[in-house]
Amino acid sequence: MKNRLDELVVSAQAYIYVIIQFVILGILVFYFPGSHTGNSATGGLLIIGRSLQALAIIGVLLSALTIRSSLSIMPIPKTNAVLGTGGLYKYVRHPMYSFVILFAIGSSLAGGLMFEYLLTIILIIDLYYKSVFEEKNLRQKFSAYAKYAAKTPRFIPFFRA
Repeated sequence: MKNRLDELVVSAQAYIYVIIQFVILGILVFYFPGSHTGNSATGGLLIIGRSLQALAIIGVLLSALTIRSSLSIMPIPKTNAVLGTGGLYKYVRHPMYSFVILFAIGSSLAGGLMFEYLLTIILIIDLYYKSVFEEKNLRQKFSAYAKYAAKTPRFIPFFRA
């Protein structure tokens, strides 16, 4: 009974991280695109913001191609998952999260609203804790994960916290 309860708690925690992530991204993309509010940034910030968004989309796609069948939005590894350490995963342990953060920063710059910056900060906090949760599960599934994590930064290449 306790094992099943533990599984439900872990599953609920995973869903909470994912729901927060997608609600914030949904708001940034669909509810507060600056062009709809009339408050969008102009000039350089708009160009930088849209460029970061485009780079982020490419980065997410490249990251997804690297881990293909192991890809999941849930921070719990699939049963048949293989540990991805190649491609962008050579430089950071969570390149998709890094690019999602970059997308949110780009959205905030392009939108120019303080609320968007606040949502981006909340998203970064959510993704940090989601990555901690995910790494706990990855360590349980893959014996090589601890060694990989020790030499590979979490979100920012060449940056050790």
